[in-house]
Amino acid sequence: MERAARAESSHPFEPERADPAPGGAERAVLLTARPVDFSLTAIGGPARQAAEADGANGAGTGAELPARTATAARLSHEPPWKADWARGIMFAVAATPVESREVDQRALLRGVVGRQALRAVPRRRRLSTRRGAQLLLDHGPGMAPFRDDAVWLRELVGSIAGRDRVDVLRFRGAPGRGVVRHDPLTIDPYRPPPPGTPVILFSDLGRMRPPFAGRAVAGPQEWRDFVHTVAHSGCPVVCLTPYDSADYPALLRKKVAFVPLDRRVSLRHAREAAARVRGWLECP
Repeated sequence: MERAARAESSHPFEPERADPAPGGAERAVLLTARPVDFSLTAIGGPARQAAEADGANGAGTGAELPARTATAARLSHEPPWKADWARGIMFAVAATPVESREVDQRALLRGVVGRQALRAVPRRRRLSTRRGAQLLLDHGPGMAPFRDDAVWLRELVGSIAGRDRVDVLRFRGAPGRGVVRHDPLTIDPYRPPPPGTPVILFSDLGRMRPPFAGRAVAGPQEWRDFVHTVAHSGCPVVCLTPYDSADYPALLRKKVAFVPLDRRVSLRHAREAAARVRGWLECP
């Protein structure tokens, strides 16, 4: 009776103390019998909806539930080239030699000394982007991780060569299979630009072959045929690629100027690669 009375008068959350063990030592209280010293607050479900309804009706409870403020932050894009060199590299890629108004005095002197018949006054040549460019963006599975680089390069080419003089085309596999200009449901046959216009490829040229890609990725022979067609039209081909130029066959390196998407690429490398391809086109 005394033990029952003590249990009725105790706090409802206070655990019942164990009877003293023989010898006067007090037994340890079980963990499950200890009082709960924390509380749980629901932040969603019916309880949250009811609290929001009370707040809307002006019947606040005095305790506001915490709001969910977690948002997915988008990572900023890091350009593949150094900021101080990006415009210079793109100018070397998109520029072609044109005649200026300045007289080439050395060529004129050589003609006079050699007693050559001069039918026109020789002019000095300089690099210019007035011919514009054709930009081919590879939307295949191999270039999927570089979609942000494609957007960045498109804006960079437009700021260097002029947005109204840059023809942007998209393709999958190889441009010879067809290109997309505006409407993604309309596939047009590929046509090279006017002679002298640089063709800028943003592609891995089929080097990255994801599993189960099959014929979606163009093979080396298909790319060789495409490069031969563009070069035969008198257009220099420059490839902006995630890989090093040494990773491609020698035949492609002869006709294509490879500029890797790497922060270690220098302005000198881009100039020499583009000049080498232009010189190969001008050779008889």
